[in-house]
This record gives sequence, C-alpha cells and structure tokens, in this order.
Amino acid sequence: MSSTDPPPDQNLAPPPEPTWVRRRPDPDVEAAARAAGLTPLQARLIAARVSETDPDVLRAGFVERPLRALTPPDALPDLDTAARRILRALEAGETVALETDHDVDGVTSHALLYRGLTRVLGHPEVRLRSWIGHRLREGYGLSDALADRILAARPRPDLVITADNGSGDEARIARLHAAGIDTIVTDHHVIPTDGVPASALACVSPARSDSRYGDPAIAGCMVAWLLLMRVHRLRQQDTGREDAAGRTLLIDLLAEVAAGTVADCVTLGDSLNNRVVVHQGLRRMNADNARPCWRVAARRLTGGERPLDESDLAFGLGPRINARGRLDEAMAGVRFLLAEDEAEAEHWWSALDEENDNRRRIERELTVRAREEAARAAARGVSGLCLWLPDGHPGVHGIIASRMVEARGLPVLCVSPVWECDRRVTGSARGVPGFHVADAFAAMAATEPDLLEKYGGHAQAGGLTLARADRERLARAWERVCADSQREHGWTPGPVLEIDGEGPSPRALAAGTLEQIDALAPWGRGFPRPVFVWEGVLRGLRRMGDGRHLRLRLETADGDLQGIWFNALEPDARDPWPPGTRIQLAGSPEWNHYNGTSRLQVRIHAARWAAVGRKP
Repeated sequence: MSSTDPPPDQNLAPPPEPTWVRRRPDPDVEAAARAAGLTPLQARLIAARVSETDPDVLRAGFVERPLRALTPPDALPDLDTAARRILRALEAGETVALETDHDVDGVTSHALLYRGLTRVLGHPEVRLRSWIGHRLREGYGLSDALADRILAARPRPDLVITADNGSGDEARIARLHAAGIDTIVTDHHVIPTDGVPASALACVSPARSDSRYGDPAIAGCMVAWLLLMRVHRLRQQDTGREDAAGRTLLIDLLAEVAAGTVADCVTLGDSLNNRVVVHQGLRRMNADNARPCWRVAARRLTGGERPLDESDLAFGLGPRINARGRLDEAMAGVRFLLAEDEAEAEHWWSALDEENDNRRRIERELTVRAREEAARAAARGVSGLCLWLPDGHPGVHGIIASRMVEARGLPVLCVSPVWECDRRVTGSARGVPGFHVADAFAAMAATEPDLLEKYGGHAQAGGLTLARADRERLARAWERVCADSQREHGWTPGPVLEIDGEGPSPRALAAGTLEQIDALAPWGRGFPRPVFVWEGVLRGLRRMGDGRHLRLRLETADGDLQGIWFNALEPDARDPWPPGTRIQLAGSPEWNHYNGTSRLQVRIHAARWAAVGRKP
C-alpha cells in the first residue's frame, strides 16, 4: 500500500470464523476401498472424498498408480487429424508455431511440446517458433495482438499448435486460416456455446460435447502430451520401426504434466488419470537421472532433505512460474524447464524467484483493499463478491480471488482496468464447491449477450473481459448467477473447514499412521489432505517471522503435539490464548524435515476454545 492510500477501515467486520463440518464417508466406497486392499483409515479417508466403487479402479488410483491405468486417448475428438497434420509438417520441414497460455499449465504444455517435437520427433529448432501472450498487454488466449505478431513473423508459420487455450478464439483462428495457416487447438476449457472454433483444422479437447474420452478433468498439458504420444505412435506405424528410446523420453515428460496438473488445480479425486500422471511425474522428477530443472527445483525447495512432492509443485514451483506469466512474459518458465544444464536452470530459477517476490508484494498491497471491499459487500448479504480494484493488477486477480473465497466462502470475481487501457476491464473468478465458474459466465452471456467481450474457464476458475462502462452491469449479473446457483445447487455461503474426525494420537502418527496417510498421495483439489481435530492444553506459543505465524505445543491426553500455523494473525494482533488454555486445533499431520532429521508436526488450519466445539 502506498503512503497516499487511506488507512484500512477498522470498523469493518472481520471475515467470519469457518464452520467446522465433519466429512461423511460413503459406505459403499469405503467397502470397495477395503476390498482393494486399503487399511481402515485409508478407506475412510478415500470414501469421504471420491465416489468410485470399483475396487480395481481404487487399487489403481490409490495403491498402484501405473501408466497402464491411463485412459486410452483414442476417443479424444480430432486426435488423429491433429497427429497426421503434425506428421506432415515434420516430414515437409514446415515452420511450426507453439502458442500456449501464460500460466503453469500453458508453460508446461509449451515446454513438453517443444522438447517432444525437437528431441524426440527430430524437428529442427530453427523451424519451431514460440509464442505466449503477454498477460498484461495482450490478455488471455490467442488474442488479436498475438495473432498480429504471428502473422507478421518471418518466416510465417505453416502450422500453429495451441495448448491450454484456443477453444474460444475462433475470430483469431479465422484470421490465421485466411492467411493460409492451419491451427490445431489442444485445450481442456469449457467449449463456448457456439461450439468449437470452426476455422481450426482440429480441436483436441475432452471438454467437447462429442468427446467419448471419459475424463473431462485432465489438464491442458495432459491433452498436449497425449497428442505427442499419438504422433509418435503413428510415425512408428508408418515407418514400421520401433522407437523405444523416443517413447521413454516422452514418458519422462510426465514430469511437466504433473507440474501443470497440480498447479492448474484440476481434481485429484475422481480423476484416475490425474492421480496417475502426478504420481508418475513426481517419480521422474526425483529420479537419479532427473533433468537439470528438477534437480535445481529440488535443491531450492527442499534443500535436499526429501523428494519433491505435490505440495512443492503447488506452493513452490507453481507460484514462481505463474508469477512470471502474471507480471511479465512467461517464456522464462519455459526456458527453465528446457535448461540443458544446472547453471542455466539456476539462472532461470533466480529470474522466476525475483518475479515471485514482486508478485507477493503486489498481492499483499491489493489483498488489503480486496479484504475491505469484500467486507462491505458481505455486509449487504450478497451471494457472490464482485470486487472492483481500480488500481489493481490483472496479474494477481486469481490469487486475490482465491484468498477472498477462503475468507468469505462465496464465489469471487476480481475486476480491474486492462493494463494501459481506460476503456476495458478484465476479471478473474474463483468458485466454491457446488458453483461452476465457466457455467456462470455462460449464463451471464446468455442473459446479456452484449455484456462480455470475451470469457473462458472451467469449473474452479475463469477469466473475462468487457467494456469499463459495463462494470456495474457485470456486478449485477454476477450477483444474479451466484444467487441462482445457490438456490439450484444448495451450497452454503460462508467459509467451511471440512474435518475428518478426531486425530490419531501423536504416538500412533509417529508409529506408522502418518505413513498410511502419506501413502495416499498425491493430495490436492478434489482430494484434500486430511484435517483432524486434537484437543488439549496449550503449553507453548511463540510468534515467527513478521509476527503473523505461530508455533505452538499442545499437551493432549496421548502426548505432546507440535503445531505450526501460517498467517494465523495480523502482526499487531494479540496472542489468541494464554498458556494453560484448553483448545481444539484442526490441522494436517506431516513430517518436518530439517537438517537431516524428521519431526512430527501439525500444519494448523484453525483453532478455537475447547468449550466452543464438541468432541469431533
């Protein structure tokens, strides 16, 4: 916040405390999980998160996670059409352009397509061009500005392959088509109401209404990887020569697919494919012969204390790649992933790290304003929050929207002026369970066809652009679709913390129970890490860092429990309880690896006076 900003409004009500709600395991899923060989605790955790009742599928997704469990890609629409066109481009030595989104899903898609086309399929690097739109200057997707750059390029590409975008870019694809450029769209976002882009040669997407692939939850990087695998397979068939080494290199690219899948927040619950690719990708990141980017990421994020895991991708690597794409051009992330040695990877990691620090500073400043706007709107009893940030930064919209969703438990749309443009505004939305962001945008567009200039997204997140003069209309339309969704789907407003019951004792956790829990990884959206409740007497509490974080010791009936609580307080707030207070804390058990030793601790999500709650 600058020195000219008004001080925060101290009279605004703070966000409500989350309601603690116990998860209810599905007995049929629990029985199937036991039949699949899972322990009683594992079966209960799975049954509270997924709906699968086939023991073989549960065994594949939560015990084995083998590559053979992946859904065959044959039913993806236009897959062979796209693969054949790429083969023709390779054979003719055409100039091929890669155009991808600027987030982690798009960056990992870009890197794996680049590596697959050059290192495996042998396309010369001089005939491969890269384009990622500048988030602030050019906006999302295959924009007009980006199309201008592609058309002005010399040599002009013969083929454009998109990844993680393109489904809603018919107008720009038509411009490329008119100039004699073929476009292959690979994407996973919701298809616009007027259908797939008619001018595209192919649109490979599990989100198409005619897709028989069976898993619309895969990320854009997974779609791109499946296309690469099909190109490789068809070339083997055409030549009659096996290429086992090439297939091994392509499977190694599951590391990129894992990173993009975790960072894009697609479900890790009912999608067997997502669980398998994240598990397999992490194996390759942590292998002895891992590529330079993964060795550097492991050293920077874990200090060599432990292997990389999905939380490192979600909260370590992902934010750094996203920060570059949000605030500047995103090719630094691609160059990091393509680095040929550790020195080069270190160079690009440092660039990503510096940009992430800038992102965090901007985010902190804007979060203060967003929190005040959210408090004012929530006081009016709205069903959804449309937050206008006139001095906001489009590059951190999504992060701030996610923060406000966590704080208020309502769908959030953050809106700010388009970078260096007074006539248009852009927004990013995040939803709550039961609310579908892309469907909400489509409903707004159907009701008021002239409101949105451009929009897109999926169930959890989305973005839009419109005229600044229509900002008030947007707020009314957003409130209307949020209220309609609440009535139709019955989601409850307000923050909710879902818990899995009373926590295992510290002794049990250290003696093998935590290993049972960790064996179910990867954790993430759709399959969140377990949250248990422990009750005891507070025996120690101290602040960490800038005073926002707490470390505490809880004396329970079964032994002491160490806990850490990030962003628990405002820096100038008082300690929440005096020593000797009996409290309940809700958190996730984990190992704290430091200096060659591992110590049990709980990552705390919430805590309260024991008298407030009943025994979980």
